[in-house]
Amino acid sequence: MNIQKIEVQKRETVGRGHCRRLRSSGRIPIVFYGKTRNERYSLAEPDFRVMDKAAGASLVELEPEEGEASLALIKEVQRDPCTNAVLHIDFLEVTRGHELQTKVPLVVIGEAIGVKLEGGILDIMTREVEVRCRPSLLPSALEIDVSELALGDSLHFSALPELEGVTYIGDPELTLVSCVGTASGRADAEEEDFEMGDEDAEGTDEEDSEGKASEGESSEDAPEDSDNEA
Repeated sequence: MNIQKIEVQKRETVGRGHCRRLRSSGRIPIVFYGKTRNERYSLAEPDFRVMDKAAGASLVELEPEEGEASLALIKEVQRDPCTNAVLHIDFLEVTRGHELQTKVPLVVIGEAIGVKLEGGILDIMTREVEVRCRPSLLPSALEIDVSELALGDSLHFSALPELEGVTYIGDPELTLVSCVGTASGRADAEEEDFEMGDEDAEGTDEEDSEGKASEGESSEDAPEDSDNEA
């Protein structure tokens, strides 16, 4: 497994003002914690951008200026809701050889038959899957192929690929992806039904008109017969 190494600097000062000054200088405040540690560091923003582009569950090795490097996993990234700038990162300590439990991104591959041929759309119910495994077996992402998914079909938790040493945490019947009809498709169907209803109504009106016309002709014939009789 390719583990990215990140240089970190110890920070003794805490508080919002200190964190703002760090961010303005191009560094991100972080917390590194585990069963026996709770330490504060900062890392260079460019280092995190490289790690963030990897887009997946990835292990990193935090290397302080003093002391030994430690294996870690990103637990939480706090971002500014307006600018999306990274405000703070929580790293969780990982022990080599011991199982860890974390969430891994779900990646959908292929084009569903229901989308390609039947006018449906993919409804992705979840973007992450929780797994438990040893650090060396942690997948960066999980792929699920939707190529054979027809309109109205779904793929469940049980459709996830079997990976040696990786256990999925969740309900096997949980729906991950569905192929559903579009709102426009339903509207077209309703419009078609409406038009068919109009045609039936027009046919009924024509029949009623013809019926009334026949009745009218009979009533007009009756007086003529009376006059003839007279």
